[in-house]
Amino acid sequence: MTAPGIVVVGAGPAGIMAAGEAKRRGAAVTLIDEAPRPGGQIYRQGDADVTTSSVGSPQELARKREILDAFAEIAEGVDIHAGATAYAVFPGPQVHVALADHSRVFEADALILATGTGERAVPFPGWTLPGVLYAGGVQAMMKAHGVRAGDRVAVVGAGPLIIAVAAQLAEAGAEIACVTLLTPLRVMARRPLGLWAGRGVVREGMAYLRRLRRAGAPLLEGWVPVRAEGTPAVESLTVARHDGAGRPLMGSERRFEVDLVAMNFGFTANSELARMAGAEVRFDPARGGWLPIGDQFGATAAPGVFVTGDGAGLRGALVAAAEGRIVGAAAALTAAGKGTSELHRELAADFTERRRHLAFQDALRPTLELPAGVWSWATGDTVVCRCEGITQGRLRQAADEGHVTVNGIKRNTRAGMGWCGGRTCLASVAALADRPPAETPPMRPRPLARPVPAAVLARRGP
Repeated sequence: MTAPGIVVVGAGPAGIMAAGEAKRRGAAVTLIDEAPRPGGQIYRQGDADVTTSSVGSPQELARKREILDAFAEIAEGVDIHAGATAYAVFPGPQVHVALADHSRVFEADALILATGTGERAVPFPGWTLPGVLYAGGVQAMMKAHGVRAGDRVAVVGAGPLIIAVAAQLAEAGAEIACVTLLTPLRVMARRPLGLWAGRGVVREGMAYLRRLRRAGAPLLEGWVPVRAEGTPAVESLTVARHDGAGRPLMGSERRFEVDLVAMNFGFTANSELARMAGAEVRFDPARGGWLPIGDQFGATAAPGVFVTGDGAGLRGALVAAAEGRIVGAAAALTAAGKGTSELHRELAADFTERRRHLAFQDALRPTLELPAGVWSWATGDTVVCRCEGITQGRLRQAADEGHVTVNGIKRNTRAGMGWCGGRTCLASVAALADRPPAETPPMRPRPLARPVPAAVLARRGP
């Protein structure tokens, strides 16, 4: 009897653990990931031929070793395609993948999407200048290549990633000009039980804060970026207090000379493949925007399609690892025509771990909420859709002309038609055109979900 075939897209902690659990239960597993080595963003590995110093807290590095060791145990029995891009999903499930020099279609008895998230931006004047980068991208350069992207740095945004990246930059020798947080960290104290559930991670965060204090970095809570300036690259950043609703308070501005601005205002789920497959979605701005709906085992409304990890809702690496095992087991059993009724007993520790860390994520959630006033930062000539160069003024014009849906604005202005497929700009396009994101369906997912070379598409392999 042929073993059921499981395709896993994404080799972060959720995908790795899902692949391992499915393999342990007798499935034939194929793992597809865009990166050259497994680990995802949080456990990103350096280039195999480049020696880099470890980036992260001792506790995070220990978790990274545990995850990668678990992957090494099953890697030999898994069909791994690194540096590969899943660009479409059709009923079957059928996954279309771009490999190094050809494309291939994978037929699966069950498909697990562990596609993670992308970083969320809030446009402000100067945010497209060279030297204004996503904080996660800055962190990735340190982890993968040992490269510090700047010498004098401002780190701005919302949520805990800002603190971690600023501390890691300081550890790498950068001068931290300022760290600004949209929402003060003390809001987490409103959920003390959640903080207690994640007390180990809280201790890691406190260690990062102590590192910033030792570095003399100003921590400005309740502050926002006003404008970045410089020619040809960023040379300064002006920040200001905000009014509680995200709008800068003029007269409170402070200007910092910098050669790097690292920003992050949360994350957006990479849900386009799940939506393309037919999964239903819900809107949760602090958890990643439009999220595919999965049950307790990750099963979606699309037959044979499962979701797990941050791509199913931003919840962190600890939730992703526990949930990956649950979803991997459920997908393997479902593909084999077996029931999942015993999984609560068999994987009781993973269900408990997931609940515990979800409680902690609920405590973090207020730090990632964006008040409506943040969309006032962009001026008429501020570029919102970077791929197509579409400004805030052009989006407002389209809305005034009666293009009242995101898809309508997309057709009229080309916003969202570039390489990111709207992942970067969807929330901004909706908000800056006066269309509340919660009331605006996501841009319609279409192949190609990711940019791939035409030559690769033309060469279809077995």
